[in-house]
Amino acid sequence: MRIVTGTYRGRRIPSGNSLGDIRLTSTRLKEAVFSMLGPDLDGQTFLDLCAGSGQIGLEALSRGATVELNEPDRRRLSQIRSLLYEWRAGVAALHSAKAQALIPSVASENRRFDIIYADPPYHARYAGSPLLLGLIEALGESTLLNEDGLFFAQHQTELSLPESSGRLLRTQQRTYGNTALAIYQLA
Repeated sequence: MRIVTGTYRGRRIPSGNSLGDIRLTSTRLKEAVFSMLGPDLDGQTFLDLCAGSGQIGLEALSRGATVELNEPDRRRLSQIRSLLYEWRAGVAALHSAKAQALIPSVASENRRFDIIYADPPYHARYAGSPLLLGLIEALGESTLLNEDGLFFAQHQTELSLPESSGRLLRTQQRTYGNTALAIYQLA
């Protein structure tokens, strides 16, 4: 896995057994997301709620965004931290919280983001439902997304996401093989 463009273009992101049981975002989907966002994210704030390998947040960092990464698995977070050190790159913050706990915590600090990306493990559950549904609900009730911000929700195609939730309205839905990407904005 490599960074596609920007300051860290061509740099490798480890993606082997050291990450454990992790599903990586396809190059096609990653390129589609960043094609929508454009090559220059200078001045944009970006929150990767479920970083995993860090590939989405690190791509945003390479394109100039101020990035915060969240990964509750300490081994994966340590690998991201080591990679940032090796690249001599910095992010605004590294979090190791469960995504559903991070949302109200960061929102209570009156912080906002231009872009929020969530790709939780497909099997993860919260309150008896798929974790992503809980994250959409929590983000819809929070003030984390800026007025013109975008929330990207990556999920398996079988999961039906709501058209709206609280302040969020789904504006696009795209399919990439067995993965889908829903894009939400403030209603």
